[in-house]
Amino acid sequence: MKRPHITTKRISTRTGPSHAAALVNRTANRRTGKGKTARHNTPHGLRIAAIDIGTNSLHMVIVEVTATMGFKVLSSEKELTQLGSESLVRHILPRPAMTHTMGVLSRYMRVAQSLECDRVLAFATSAVRESINGGDFVLMAKTQLGLDIRVISSQEEARLIYLAVRQAVGMEEGPALIIDIGGGSAELIVGTPEKALMLESRKLGASRLTQQFIRHDPPSKGELRELRRHIHATLKGLISRIRSLHVTKFIGTSGTLENLAAMCVGQHEQHIARHRVVSEMRHEDFEIIYRRLMRSTQKERLKMPGLDPGRAAQIIAGAELVNYLFEQLNIPIIEISDRAMREGMIIDYMQTHWPKVRLSVEITEPRRRSVIELGRRCNYDEPHHQQVAQLALSIFDQTRRLHHLDNRAREWLGYAAMLHDIGWHIGHSGHHKHSYYLIKNGDLEGFSPVELEIIGNVARYHRRSMPKKSHEAYMSLTLAEQKVVDKLAAILRLADGLDRGHYRNVEGVRMSLRNRRAIFSLTTQTDYELELWAARHKADLFEKVFKVPVEFSARQKKLRS
Repeated sequence: MKRPHITTKRISTRTGPSHAAALVNRTANRRTGKGKTARHNTPHGLRIAAIDIGTNSLHMVIVEVTATMGFKVLSSEKELTQLGSESLVRHILPRPAMTHTMGVLSRYMRVAQSLECDRVLAFATSAVRESINGGDFVLMAKTQLGLDIRVISSQEEARLIYLAVRQAVGMEEGPALIIDIGGGSAELIVGTPEKALMLESRKLGASRLTQQFIRHDPPSKGELRELRRHIHATLKGLISRIRSLHVTKFIGTSGTLENLAAMCVGQHEQHIARHRVVSEMRHEDFEIIYRRLMRSTQKERLKMPGLDPGRAAQIIAGAELVNYLFEQLNIPIIEISDRAMREGMIIDYMQTHWPKVRLSVEITEPRRRSVIELGRRCNYDEPHHQQVAQLALSIFDQTRRLHHLDNRAREWLGYAAMLHDIGWHIGHSGHHKHSYYLIKNGDLEGFSPVELEIIGNVARYHRRSMPKKSHEAYMSLTLAEQKVVDKLAAILRLADGLDRGHYRNVEGVRMSLRNRRAIFSLTTQTDYELELWAARHKADLFEKVFKVPVEFSARQKKLRS
């Protein structure tokens, strides 16, 4: 599998004399589910939002897949929420922090919706994972926002960080150590461009260590001594393993290391700082910052250039861990990468949903892309469905004087035609009923429930029985919706008959109204008897709905000599 590489007409609502105008308004306003509404069909590539629910902060990145099979960032959000301010020691998420976090997540969901995201991924780490009420938090997000939060293991967190950094930083010269110090845990990863050699996580997050060891401001010598002993006891075995892997590069990511790197640059006079690179942290610069931090009060730390005020309380513990790694591994420079777990979530999704990603480049209309994706998942006969859709839309355009439907109904007909036979995925017998079920429950994106009902019912009546009062799904529709289904299904039955052999023999169809008759003239590539026979047998619903007799004629296209 190819690994994705990071790179950074108004539709008319006018209708005929039926109740279709009310139907359009009802369809546009019907919700697709909790927190989701049907989107405008704006052309764009696959859009994914990734939300990292961390111990200290919430991060969200929204990307769009590009034609080069990478992605470009559309939006990036970050907010300190302190969700794990007490959970790492007491193992309970504070109610105020949960409420604040829900508010931020609600805003993130609105941003994702405004940018028409196809997927919203939300992963939670140690704060939620280790709390006795973590399940309550996950349930609250589902109930209030319709957001499914996946609580991941520390091993999975390390793997996602590796995926992100590997794509952003070169590792060709040898194995690299990736250091990610979060609020609850610290990930230490050794990898090459080809694979991860080590994925380790330890409970050494800056917030956790602060809660466990720092009780005074500034911290006492005894507290710092206890903190250093704990770090050494936790990491001494892992340090030996890292040395044995012959690491040649050191890469830091996430808030603690980004802040420390910014502080290292910010401590210099302007004429020196201009020559320093914020994306790296030199050992000699860090040593100065480290000594200042160890004897500083929180009020003094708040004045230090480069430090995020929200991290002032826990930066000492994070700096102590970084100092230990600098000394034990003889690190000269730590390169800083702005890629972290959220980008890893995106890359992992792209790799595990590669057919969907490729399709997003081929088809930029989100609803149409979702329809084709469902068809391909059901192993449908794509050329046949495209042919039927083309014929159905041609008939729709030529029969506007009969049906008086708008372009929204035209769109529904096209989608129903593209999916009318997917029920074969379940079985041939009654496959038209199976098609309805799959359309209704196939996770089609960007459609309201009533749209799915209409499209599913149209597909359901492409063969066999006409709509009846005993059909529960059909009768659940309003009278106006039933009339739309009747008209579209009548057209779809004809179009399906015109490709009876599934070899796209009919190149074109022209309809004219003469002497109160609907006359269809076909142009075919070869013999047309099968198509004529099938179309005549499937004209029953058309004649009933539009109250006109139907006649067919055909001519074979002349071949050039």
